[in-house]
Amino acid sequence: MSSQSLELTHASPAKAMRVLVVENDDAVRAVLAEVLQEEGFEVVGRAIDGIEGVSLALSLTPDGVLLDVRMPRMGGIEAARAILAQLPNVRIVMLSAYDDASLQAEAKEAGVSAFLVKGCALGELVDAVSTVDRTGTAA
Repeated sequence: MSSQSLELTHASPAKAMRVLVVENDDAVRAVLAEVLQEEGFEVVGRAIDGIEGVSLALSLTPDGVLLDVRMPRMGGIEAARAILAQLPNVRIVMLSAYDDASLQAEAKEAGVSAFLVKGCALGELVDAVSTVDRTGTAA
């Protein structure tokens, strides 16, 4: 029976990613974390703004960071730069309420791996986070 219990608790390697969620809206942050956990990701932390996100990323060293673009105190692009300066192998998926080409270009320049507009299909979000790993280079 114990081997059966062990088998049920093992996630596939691709789904065992450690992810930090950084989003200033409490409800959105909770939904993002819940969706990721339901998909088998390990949500290692939740932050309400870029400053807290950078601090948690540096202490928790997640595999990936799901990061909102516009937040109080420190925005997502600035936070992405700060995180990647210290943890260059962490991959970042940026979320924005704005489908703005200049924001996307700035995020790419900062080293963000993927840029999604809020309201995208949950499958698209899960796919973007699933492809984030420590083996590649920033897009």
